[in-house]
Amino acid sequence: MTFEPERLGQSRSDLAEALRGQRKRAGKTQTWLARHCTMSQTKVSNIESGKLTPSLVDVTE
Repeated sequence: MTFEPERLGQSRSDLAEALRGQRKRAGKTQTWLARHCTMSQTKVSNIESGKLTPSLVDVTE
């Protein structure tokens, strides 16, 4: 594995875009997803906008 400084900061936005796209393709709302993931709609929104990275607990529950 090599260190690529130009890629720093892109992984969160890539993850956000992928998660948002998957949710939309499934035809679900952020509110629906939040209820089923036991988190707030605001947290889902922040993850999907790239403002927040989901924690290990968020992705394993």
